[in-house]
Amino acid sequence: MSSERRCPDCDEPLERMALQGSSALGDVTLVSDEPAEGLLGNLRADEILRPVPYVCPECRRTLFYAEE
Repeated sequence: MSSERRCPDCDEPLERMALQGSSALGDVTLVSDEPAEGLLGNLRADEILRPVPYVCPECRRTLFYAEE
């Protein structure tokens, strides 16, 4: 199976893009605050992910994927 991301509308390969701009908050990140299971159930799962935009060159649909 290919790891290439494809547009759900027209099935074209998506192009990875970069977010630009400035913000008082700094870089945008996604943080999981779901607790760990089992023995570590009281601890926070601090997995930090970045939203990465992908654009379809055909229909211009933009999708964001959470990546490390």
